[in-house]
Amino acid sequence: MSKVVASAIAGALSLTSAGGLTMVQALDRDTVTFSVDGVSEQGKVKPGTVKQALAQHGITVGPHDDVQPSLDSEIHDGQVITVNYGRRVVVTIDGKKVVRWTTAKNVSEVLDQLNQSDPDNLVSVSRSLDISRTGLSFSMQTAKDVTVTAGGKTQKVSAVGTVADALKAAKISVDSNDVSKPGLGTPLADGMKITLTMVDQKSQKRRVAVPFSTKRVENPSMAKGATEIATKGVKGTNEETWTVVYKDGKKVSEKKVSTKVVKAPVTQVVKVGTKKAESSSASSRSNSRSRSNSGSTSNAGSRSNSGSASNPVTSGSTCVASTYGEGDGTAGGPTASGETFDPSALTAASRTLPLGSTIRVTNVNNGRTVTVRINDRGPYVGGRCLDLSTAAMNAIAPGQGLVTVRYS
Repeated sequence: MSKVVASAIAGALSLTSAGGLTMVQALDRDTVTFSVDGVSEQGKVKPGTVKQALAQHGITVGPHDDVQPSLDSEIHDGQVITVNYGRRVVVTIDGKKVVRWTTAKNVSEVLDQLNQSDPDNLVSVSRSLDISRTGLSFSMQTAKDVTVTAGGKTQKVSAVGTVADALKAAKISVDSNDVSKPGLGTPLADGMKITLTMVDQKSQKRRVAVPFSTKRVENPSMAKGATEIATKGVKGTNEETWTVVYKDGKKVSEKKVSTKVVKAPVTQVVKVGTKKAESSSASSRSNSRSRSNSGSTSNAGSRSNSGSASNPVTSGSTCVASTYGEGDGTAGGPTASGETFDPSALTAASRTLPLGSTIRVTNVNNGRTVTVRINDRGPYVGGRCLDLSTAAMNAIAPGQGLVTVRYS
């Protein structure tokens, strides 16, 4: 019995010893903290390397992932293993594509790594956007330093995009008439010089005088060449609309776009005599026959004294008359009555007689008489009372410049 008990006890001790060793081995574990993309978790792993610890915990890493400490480092109890997964990021900067593997968690961190954190840069996504393990693609336009000149003033601005964006950054309002060089849609470049010409179009209304026209009407009851204003002309008024163009505040052009009649002009109507004057020889013969038939005793003397017209003025004012019109530059000029001076018409100028009145003028030396219409003022020479037109003077004193006359 003693041998059996001894054997049993020995066997039990042997089993206990063997079992004790197995339990010790089973309890030989290190406590490790795994931090994966910022999320921490503790685990028990067998002694070994970081790579083995990650494998025991089911964490797979690749060549673009960042592991600290390195995969071949031996772990120890209380070890912290940090894993930051790599992400494939594609950034198109000003049209140029950049591909990068990064452990950055959001867009802002990627921009920091690319040295593109300027707040003026225009990014197609939010800077705070998280980047998943599948990666991210986005674009960015960098701010450009440009010079803007508008309205004679120059300033420097930093802007992203096109010329239009630079003008907006400079707080310059642009309308459809303004002209930008380069054009508004031109992409910005560092050092670019932008010039904006401010073009304004304004509508203006103007009142303008409209000259009247003249209509000449023949009158057979008036002596040939004589004129008389039947209807006095009156200027009209038009309202014109003009478009005026200004560039940078300076007027550069204007164009009339419409005309509205405010008051139509009144046409001046002028009567023009067409009655032929009686010739001097016919008048002399007529007067001679008249005197012969009346029983005159001296026909020759009667013809000599009667001149070229009948019914001479025997009473009225007597004075010296001069002549004007032929060769002195007054022909075709304006008269005091507003008509054009015609030396061939039977007219005269007087300082006092009413314009438009008619008088009979007799050469006191030969008795010749002519009827004239006052249409002008003068003469302004002492001792003279009338200034006869060339035709009127030739009717009573051909070829003479001064003659004593009686008129009424």
